Amino acid sequence: MIERSNVLLVEDDLSVREALTKVLNAENYEVFSATCCREAIVLGSQSKIDVVLLDLNLGDEDGWDAFEALKASRPELPIIVASAQSDRLSHSSAAHACGVLEKPFDLGVLLGLLLAARIAPAKSRRNGSRHSL
Repeated sequence: MIERSNVLLVEDDLSVREALTKVLNAENYEVFSATCCREAIVLGSQSKIDVVLLDLNLGDEDGWDAFEALKASRPELPIIVASAQSDRLSHSSAAHACGVLEKPFDLGVLLGLLLAARIAPAKSRRNGSRHSL
């Protein structure tokens, strides 16, 4: 059995954050939440975070800023990015994400990406899986 992993969920929409937290808790993930770039950077820089699920549209903030700061402090940290705006997913940093999801995304695909990040984080980062649904 795979041990419980810590996921940092960066999402400013309360209803989406609550729904994803319920699903992830049911799948044996411990969820830490952030609603803005600053919170994401502080929580993500801690070694207890195993993987990040990062919404790129955080109100007036650009999630790519948090992505770049997290990668600068923890280059090995697997980060899955998500956005309802498909053009936001073609950013130059997307190649360094372990997964790219267009909202609304299929929960099965998300869970598969999280599982891949848990089992083989180095392989996930190297392949840079991209999923758009």
